[in-house]
Amino acid sequence: MGFLLWHGGCTVSGQKEIIPMIMTRKSVFLVASTALLLVGTGCATKRFVRASVAPVDARLGQVETAAKQNTADIDQLEKQVSQVDETASGAGQEAKSAAELARQAGTRAGEAGSRAQGAYSLAEEGISKAAANERSIDRMYESLDNFALLREESVVFAFDRAELTADAKAKLDALAAALTGQKRYVIEVQGFADPAGNAVYNEELSRRRATAVVRYLTLSRAIPLRRIQMLGVGAEQPVADNRTRAGRQQNRRVEVKVYALPDAKAVTRAAAAARSL
Repeated sequence: MGFLLWHGGCTVSGQKEIIPMIMTRKSVFLVASTALLLVGTGCATKRFVRASVAPVDARLGQVETAAKQNTADIDQLEKQVSQVDETASGAGQEAKSAAELARQAGTRAGEAGSRAQGAYSLAEEGISKAAANERSIDRMYESLDNFALLREESVVFAFDRAELTADAKAKLDALAAALTGQKRYVIEVQGFADPAGNAVYNEELSRRRATAVVRYLTLSRAIPLRRIQMLGVGAEQPVADNRTRAGRQQNRRVEVKVYALPDAKAVTRAAAAARSL
């Protein structure tokens, strides 16, 4: 780049021509120096800025990364808190359910206790009744030794038959009539047979004959069945000679015996009469 500076408008040769030349070189040098200074200064400024900004950018990047990580951590923490809340809510519901179940169990336990107490009371009542019945049975069996024969009848049957004859029914009617108003009595009914058949058959036949008598007394004469004891004996204990026809007929029989406890008033009167003798 070249240009001239003219001073005083001199155009003649000699010294005055050198001055413009010297001024021109100085000016060029100054301009060039200034330009170089400015260029150098600009380059140095950019490097300084870059050197100063680069750490800041790196730090900002780290801060942004840390902020993103913190955000992610916060989101994860919120999820965990939400899960904990749900778990706590479920646990609370389960606790309420357990409390309700415990209450129901307590109610059922109370009901079971009441039923057990009721069963215990019934058991005690049953034991008391059983003891009373046992005492009553003991007294009854003790009284059996005091029963005395009150009346007896014997009815006979046809050969190999177990049906009551008219004569047998008449005898049973008379016996039942004699028991009207009677208290504390029992009836023994024993059936018998002749030895014409085998022992097993004769025992079964004697049982059928005794059953016929019991049915007549209970169904036709209203004698309580609880007062009757029955047994089929068979051909044992004959009352007549089986070698004769008449004897065998007498052995085909049912014996009916009535036992009763003595009347307390009659016993007292008999005792008083005995003391007066």
